[in-house]
Amino acid sequence: MSVSSAPVVIKKYANRRLYDTELSAYITLENLMDMVKLDRAFVILDARTGDDITRGVLAQVMLEEETRGRAILPVAFLRQLIRCYGDSRQGEVSDYLERMMGEFMDRQAPDAGDGLEALGQEQAAVVRQAMSLFTSLYAVERAGNRTVENLLQEIMDLRQQVETLQGQLAGTPRATD
Repeated sequence: MSVSSAPVVIKKYANRRLYDTELSAYITLENLMDMVKLDRAFVILDARTGDDITRGVLAQVMLEEETRGRAILPVAFLRQLIRCYGDSRQGEVSDYLERMMGEFMDRQAPDAGDGLEALGQEQAAVVRQAMSLFTSLYAVERAGNRTVENLLQEIMDLRQQVETLQGQLAGTPRATD
């Protein structure tokens, strides 16, 4: 839940400066990162056109962090993600990543104590599994076995694997069919 329900409007000017309309002050990408960490809702608009450019600026924040030596995204994952752009699976991948990250963040309670390390290992296993699923889809595509039946079976297998992983994370293993 955000600190305030009304999103702050940030305007980005042609000179690449960001203006926080709530504070009536210019801010930096670091300020945006702090707002994200505080779960403060905001929208970034192009000052000239009024277009919503929030996604691009947030990607820029991530790029800045990645290049400062605080990398979090493995190169293999980035390559796999890039392969999904423009693909018919793009929307599914986006939804899946949003759900998985939401679940990950929900499980990161401040009072997790000693269980946090084990939870981190479980989440790492989920991320590794997700990356291998993307790789297997790409391998099917590259191998020329891309038939509707193969892709439908792959999707069904992936859904089952995701359900199994979710069950394991919830502490209630699911029986396989």
